[in-house]
Amino acid sequence: MIDSRTIGIIGYGRFGRLWAASLKKHGYTVKIYDPRVRRKKIDVDFLFVLVPISEFEKCCKSVAPLLTPSTIVIDACSVKMYPARVMRAVFSHSRSLIATHPLFGPDSVRQSGLKGKKIVVSYLRTTPSQRKRFEKILRNLELVTIRSTPQRHDQQMARSQALVHFIGRGLEPLKLRPQSIATPDYETLLNMADLVHHDTQQLFRDMQRYNPYSKRVRQAFIKNLQRIEHAV
Repeated sequence: MIDSRTIGIIGYGRFGRLWAASLKKHGYTVKIYDPRVRRKKIDVDFLFVLVPISEFEKCCKSVAPLLTPSTIVIDACSVKMYPARVMRAVFSHSRSLIATHPLFGPDSVRQSGLKGKKIVVSYLRTTPSQRKRFEKILRNLELVTIRSTPQRHDQQMARSQALVHFIGRGLEPLKLRPQSIATPDYETLLNMADLVHHDTQQLFRDMQRYNPYSKRVRQAFIKNLQRIEHAV
């Protein structure tokens, strides 16, 4: 029988709607909360805070006094060191915390479903029993879990996400389109350029600004392009 625990979601954007629909589909009770609406209490077993990275700290501070003692707080930001630091600072030492990064979004799920998609998990402050309960949710959703530290996550995502999106934004002014005369590698460029149409400018800026390793990777890439241009 599916776990009947109640799951709360703050942040009902594209990913929040996807996450809520996926949980409901698998039998979970989902409560949606608007951080702008004053309330006396938020009573759920797990609370996913799915707001933009730049709004994350403000949102955590607003909901911290409203949570019942047993609620486990979970983020899903595309960077991990920053939200991990915020949650540890804002919430009491008795509050259980989990940092996650789903490595998928509404577009990829619409194309190929949720089964087999990857999610990065960092257990910041949990008991073995709480980890078991959370992992049951992920198994029910048929996700593949990658355990990582926030630092290792950000180091790798500076290359695999922040740099890729940076290149995609750089390709945008070229207005690349499919063409009959093209090598297979051109399709890779089109896919990278297509990234900018699905994610907001806010998400792009946040993943660059709040990942401490992104700037170093960007600058190394730009420097190498300049070297290549000079050689050409």
